[in-house]
Amino acid sequence: MATPHLNEERAIRGFALLSNENFTVRPLPTIVFNRGAAKDLNNHIQALGKNAALIVTDKNLAASGVLDPILDALRAANLSVEVFDGVEPNPTDLNVEAGAEKLKELDDAVVVPIGGGSSMDCGKSIALLASNPGTVEEMQGSVPTPAAAPVIAVPTTAGTGSETNNACVITNSRLGRKTYVVHPSITPAFSVLDPDLTIGLPTYPTATCGFDVLTHAVEAFVSVGANAYSDTIAVEAIRKVAGNLRKVVADGQDIEARSQMLLGSAMAAQAFNVTGLGSAHGTGHAVSARLNAAHGQTLATMLPHVMEYNMSVREEKYAEVARLLVPTGPATGAGAIDAVLQLRSDIDIDRSITDLGGEGNLLSVLVEDAMADPVNMTNPRPVDQTGFETMYNAAW
Repeated sequence: MATPHLNEERAIRGFALLSNENFTVRPLPTIVFNRGAAKDLNNHIQALGKNAALIVTDKNLAASGVLDPILDALRAANLSVEVFDGVEPNPTDLNVEAGAEKLKELDDAVVVPIGGGSSMDCGKSIALLASNPGTVEEMQGSVPTPAAAPVIAVPTTAGTGSETNNACVITNSRLGRKTYVVHPSITPAFSVLDPDLTIGLPTYPTATCGFDVLTHAVEAFVSVGANAYSDTIAVEAIRKVAGNLRKVVADGQDIEARSQMLLGSAMAAQAFNVTGLGSAHGTGHAVSARLNAAHGQTLATMLPHVMEYNMSVREEKYAEVARLLVPTGPATGAGAIDAVLQLRSDIDIDRSITDLGGEGNLLSVLVEDAMADPVNMTNPRPVDQTGFETMYNAAW
């Protein structure tokens, strides 16, 4: 049985005339971009009429000292500040539930996730769960009460895009599978993009997060939900990756490349907020949940094989991706795959599922997980069990 799919006509036509377009753009956060912007969080908190903040982050970032000047500035503004540092990579419902209990202890608070995608997703989910009874899984099966605590998102990586939208990916600890928390009320009120916070990110997460930006942009560009608005943003995000990802992996102190990647991340997210994503995420989510691998790494593992699977319905658009990634190379669908493979190799994240610890008996589990993931609904070509098996076997 094929996964659910949207609008078969759009799935086969790729580019379209603007006069034939019909699309909706959801409200976006107020985006604040400048070096040092994170030290002015108190202004945004007070603009929301709040006097307390729950900082949501992970233990490594909390211990690194990166948060210290931010916390000092908030306390100097007479704001009550608490830190929840229980976010794990690929955050679980248990992380969210612990953080929600912490938030309930604060009055009139803002949730401020600071970190990578895990902190963004966990923080937004905490804001929603704190307004609802029970567990994350119980909340997912109901119509949640809107979050009472607004969110101000502060990414320290260029990759997640979660700072711009109303969706979170949370691992269900009972099922061992990634699931979604989605609600309009958890769209951040402010997204604070401070390139200085990305300077200390080590090489490997810089590479994997950067590949996440590329995958967001490429999947938005070829999605069945793509339109003139999203295409324009996705194309610019791909250009930013092409021109800056290798630079920032080679030299993490390159503040201009860091800045370009951080803005590119937000732009790619704005594109997929309109369009949805595709089966690089649908297959990658399963791999990262089962093998506890970095999200961006699993996208690097899967994207070339998903592109190959989709080629028959999106060759023209993949040819444009090739032009953007390697302007002097062949402008063909195959050229796009070659360009992605070369980039993956250049930044040293060309790993197979075997390299990530996957054994052959995992295949059926991955396929089952992927088929349950609704992100596949906007993949340009419908995917059935055989399709998922084909892509996973190619990545093994």
